[in-house]
Amino acid sequence: MITAPAFIRQVQQSGFQMVPLVLIYGEEPLYVRLALDALREGLKAQGFMQRDRYDVETQFNWQDLQMDTQAMSLFADKRVIELDMPKGTPGKDGGEFIRDWLNQQQSLMVSGAELETVVVITCEKLDSRQTKSKWYQAIEAQGLVVQSKPIEGNALIQWCQKRAGEIGLQLDNEAAAELAQRVEGNLLAADQELEKLGLLFPQGSLLTVEQIAQSVADQAHYQLFALSTAMLLGKTQYALQILHRLRQEGLEAPIVLWLLSKELRQLIAISQKQQTTNLAQVFKQLRIWSSKQNEFNAALRRHDLNYWQSLLGLAMQIDFQIKGLNQGDEWVGLSELVFKISQ
Repeated sequence: MITAPAFIRQVQQSGFQMVPLVLIYGEEPLYVRLALDALREGLKAQGFMQRDRYDVETQFNWQDLQMDTQAMSLFADKRVIELDMPKGTPGKDGGEFIRDWLNQQQSLMVSGAELETVVVITCEKLDSRQTKSKWYQAIEAQGLVVQSKPIEGNALIQWCQKRAGEIGLQLDNEAAAELAQRVEGNLLAADQELEKLGLLFPQGSLLTVEQIAQSVADQAHYQLFALSTAMLLGKTQYALQILHRLRQEGLEAPIVLWLLSKELRQLIAISQKQQTTNLAQVFKQLRIWSSKQNEFNAALRRHDLNYWQSLLGLAMQIDFQIKGLNQGDEWVGLSELVFKISQ
């Protein structure tokens, strides 16, 4: 496994050795895209001029793809097959295709044949179960796995300064920290904002924190559903920070309470069903997306059914406060509820 930034540097070198299958996955979509772009350029430089793209969905026919890869013309260009598989679930047929493809290409390369087709798979975040699967391990052993990890904290500040330099701007530490604060968790937003700043200010400008504050929209993950993610993962301070920003932006308290109550009811339903059914089956029955399963898992490890049920009473009190039936500040109640869900 190699990180996306390291892979980008590696693939841009003239001596890069191409492999028959590359998996690019991770939580940071900007680096998934940059790694894919760099790979495309590297493949072009090595004569891979034809590119075909497939969206791998539930009913994707892997046998059709296998037939397609075998029906190559003698005079065809070297070829790239891109498979966009967001959830990282190839299924039994897909797993067999990946392993068979790698074995077949390995045999050809051992016999001295030139690599004619490269398969590139892109996915979102993969969990530990997926990275232990046979198809993933086969790619790790015979192909190349590229991971796009999130950039946070000081690393994000440094990234903002480096990227600003690439477009002809300079950010002092305070300005870079302000930009990082405003796009936290969203590197793609940081890149877009820096591109805009490159149009607003002359080349070579040293931007101050005030200029960043005036010019950059606050695109941090202070969206409603980011609050859900932070709470479920147990990031208490971050969740409260998001709640505060949502209030500042004018979001109405009933909407926030709706979200908190929805997640509580979901946690209660999962906890109840989990007493008689395995968790994977519970997630399937309740139609919980794979991207949310890790979040609910984290919350369920912290507290049991009785705890989640006890919080419904607090949610009801907040509802009465919103409706004017009880005294008290509903935002204080919401803060308490966010704290208790995330602790």
